[in-house]
Amino acid sequence: MRLVSTKHSNFRGLKDDEHTFSETNIIIGDNGAGKTSLIEAIYVSLLGTPLNSFSKANKELSRNEEGLFLSESMILDTKGFSSKQSFVSTNKKKTLSSNDTSITVREAFLSTPICLIDSNIEKIASESPQYRRRLVDRSVFHVEQKHAESYKKLEKALKQRNRSIKNGERESAISSWDRIIAEEGETVTSHRAKFVEDLKNEISKIQGQVSKKEITVQFKKGWGEESLLEYLTKNINRDIAAKRTMGGPHRADIYIELDQKPAKEFSSKGEEKQMSLSVALAISKVIETKTGALPILLIDELESGLDETALLRITGYLKSLKNQQLITALKHHTITKIFNGKTITPIQNIC
Repeated sequence: MRLVSTKHSNFRGLKDDEHTFSETNIIIGDNGAGKTSLIEAIYVSLLGTPLNSFSKANKELSRNEEGLFLSESMILDTKGFSSKQSFVSTNKKKTLSSNDTSITVREAFLSTPICLIDSNIEKIASESPQYRRRLVDRSVFHVEQKHAESYKKLEKALKQRNRSIKNGERESAISSWDRIIAEEGETVTSHRAKFVEDLKNEISKIQGQVSKKEITVQFKKGWGEESLLEYLTKNINRDIAAKRTMGGPHRADIYIELDQKPAKEFSSKGEEKQMSLSVALAISKVIETKTGALPILLIDELESGLDETALLRITGYLKSLKNQQLITALKHHTITKIFNGKTITPIQNIC
């Protein structure tokens, strides 16, 4: 995949603008200059969701009082065919489209491989379990046809079960959701587990090129060894007492170690950033292997938290990749001198 150009209007605090892209692109500016907003405008045009969200983009992204905004990108696929991907928010509807034909967020994820390496990735081990689940799910959406559908059904059924518990409904009403949760939850879990196994393999291949320490990841599914249906049935009284469903796929997590020690407890900020980048770049490799397409790398604040030695090692690895890259940086960052790429400066709208 290759991003050719993008244009946006009424998007967050950005001045309406158009940009063209090369293979390596450095988006520079001071803090608050709109670097992340430009990354998000591209992301929304291609996938229809804000950064770190699975919900369709909405009027909150607009600086227009009526919630109007446009984000549109031109891309080239692996065969060299161009297409226009766009998200348009009007006062009547919000439309994600490819070549002016409406598509779903699920279809966009499956057709447009993107690896988002956001600013929070630098603390992947110390972030919340929800962040790590979202990181995995966002990646699986790109490679597994049925994941988004099962994920949506699971989320809906869990919400209904928890509502029944909070409303004090009878046990039979609460457990009526268990079979759907079990069926869709087992499917979601199998997709996640398979992806993490593939991820382990790719991490081992880049070991030492990004992080100097040994990285191990382990997937935790969120409940015991029994089937999910058996688990929900066995623990219904505990859930009623707690007023929510205590275990299941919504409690899944990834446990990460550095040199066989818990990364959350035994890694410095710099070590965690290097480890996090290793995981994120290995995710890109899994997506590439599964789809046959090179994901576009959107990397926010790459240089933050890295010493000179680590920065040179990591940028050396990035230079070896064939993926198109968009990297944000502050004006004084040395990365602007390391990469021989196109410099892009977003402009904030001044009212």
